[in-house]
Amino acid sequence: MLATLVAALCLTGLAAPSASAQQSPPTDIALAWGINDFGQVGDGTTIQRDAPVNVHLPAGVELIAVSGGERHSLGLTSDGRVLAWGLNGQGELGDGTRTDRLTPVETLLPAGVHATAIAAGGEHSMALTSDGRVFAWGYNSSGQVGDGTTINRLTPVEVHLPAGTQVTAIAAGLLHSMALTSDGRVLAWGFNRYGQVGDGTTTDRLTPVEVHLPAGVQVTAIAAGDLHSLALTSDGRVLAWGFNSSGQLGDGTTTDRLTPVEVHLPAGVQVTGISGGDAHSLALTSDGRVLAWGNNGFGQLGDGTTTTHLTPVETLLPTGTQVTAVAAGGFHSLALTSDGRVLAWGDNLFGQLGDGTTIERLTPVEALLPAGVHATAIAGGYLHSLALAVRAESSTTLTASPTTVAPGQPVTLTAHVTCTSGTPTGTVEFFDGNRFIGSATLDAQGNATFTTTSLGLGIHQITAHYLGNADCPASVSEPVTVTVAVVPVASLTLDKRVVSEGPFKVGDRVEYAYTVTNTGGVTLHDVTVTDDLVARVTCDVTTLAPGASTTCRGTHMITRADVTPCTSAKDRGGEKGHGRHRVMRCEVTNTATATAIGPDGAQVTSNEASATIIVKVEKEKEKERCRKHHGHKKVYGGDRCDDHGGHHRRAAQQA
Repeated sequence: MLATLVAALCLTGLAAPSASAQQSPPTDIALAWGINDFGQVGDGTTIQRDAPVNVHLPAGVELIAVSGGERHSLGLTSDGRVLAWGLNGQGELGDGTRTDRLTPVETLLPAGVHATAIAAGGEHSMALTSDGRVFAWGYNSSGQVGDGTTINRLTPVEVHLPAGTQVTAIAAGLLHSMALTSDGRVLAWGFNRYGQVGDGTTTDRLTPVEVHLPAGVQVTAIAAGDLHSLALTSDGRVLAWGFNSSGQLGDGTTTDRLTPVEVHLPAGVQVTGISGGDAHSLALTSDGRVLAWGNNGFGQLGDGTTTTHLTPVETLLPTGTQVTAVAAGGFHSLALTSDGRVLAWGDNLFGQLGDGTTIERLTPVEALLPAGVHATAIAGGYLHSLALAVRAESSTTLTASPTTVAPGQPVTLTAHVTCTSGTPTGTVEFFDGNRFIGSATLDAQGNATFTTTSLGLGIHQITAHYLGNADCPASVSEPVTVTVAVVPVASLTLDKRVVSEGPFKVGDRVEYAYTVTNTGGVTLHDVTVTDDLVARVTCDVTTLAPGASTTCRGTHMITRADVTPCTSAKDRGGEKGHGRHRVMRCEVTNTATATAIGPDGAQVTSNEASATIIVKVEKEKEKERCRKHHGHKKVYGGDRCDDHGGHHRRAAQQA
């Protein structure tokens, strides 16, 4: 394999396929691995690295993008500067020297220039500025620097863009360069022997010319392979042009193309990202899959074979993997997953896959990122790889239900854990202050639920402690307050008395007074009294604080129905008088209850309270009533009529 690789390098030269580097949140963690003969890994050594190591960034520097060249690397800082390290024989580091650098140095951009994107080519470099200009430096044999000359540049010079052009993205190939304009056009310049500039010729271009895109096409992204070029259209198609010896243009042929042709994507596929390698190409689909085409001698297409493909085939990602970015190296490929892992496949002679070996991989394997970080951007150099990463973090939130309870009442605690890297698994422990009260295991949704009845009287500060795992560090929730208290009881009592003075007879109006008292610990409202004889009872107040009372009043006019039948008042002396004019003494009892509404909306009901009055009823009137209604029937006693035949007997005794 080494002999094959060396022959390939001698034939084509080393390339650094690159596009405007993917943006990342600012981070001080830059990783690199693979060949390191000129310090392109940036760790201060020239030792080959088979797994990712930290780039030695200057103190306080944070990067938002990286890009890999032939034997050099670039980093874009969060404040718009460019760092560079590795081979510098042609000035590709842009520091004004030809001295190789084992750790990053600052590229000497013109004063006031703020870089927003970077691209590393074979032995030249590019930067896009915040005002839409492009600067380039390094090797310029074919005009790839774009300043109208073939003079190598040790510091950045401005690319001679057409007047009025605003650039939004850049890409660098082996010996050519590309720019995407704000209106969706593509410019290219430099080496053009195979048509990679895309202007329909094979003439090298020392300044940018417009790529001959199909009519009506709007481009949203660009990428440069070694000797070919790629463009992503606004409707998710991919165009390609230039060298096509291995089918890297994806049009089903090996014919070089001097202007863009459409890649034969599978039906229905929408592409969102592209990248070009030495002689292969990658595409990211809208549903997180990876397609690849072109040279596959080292397994760089990732389909499990070493068969070259002239049209796209699907890379065999691990089950369930969602990819968010792709990057092609010389003969290897990289993918960034949605959970912050880096997958790699293809040539691995120099450890550029980062899996700790130098074994060629025909399908993706995981790069061995340091513990506790997850990747946010990737870049492929020719024989090395780069990534930006952030430290893994977890966040734990806690809810309690209910938050106010009585002693012994259950409280359900629910913790939810999220991670910036990996999936939260394992255990959550719950604490009442410093006292451990229980634990629960996270489910697939990152939730852990625990119910406790052990909280004593008082106020409790409950926290959830996620213990973490290899990919997701530990975290502690903010405290949640749970109050355990004796819940006040709602209680109501009723006292009833007769206000009017007797004796009473049918037709008299009797006045009653009711005293309603709140004997509980909560305020009651909507106090009402219901009496089984009194039609309407009114109260002085209808809201009672704990311990408060109110007086209610109601009246009732005694009717004949109240004393029919008559319940004798035996303890009151029975009947008085003699003969036909004796008087009955009848008891009339009525019962009342009070109700109110508590603060929780529930109804509170008092005890039953009753009052009894004695109503005098003349027996003569009762006798006349019996004669009127029963004619010949004989009248017995004081309160009812019985038949002559004796079939009925008096039910109530005479007083």
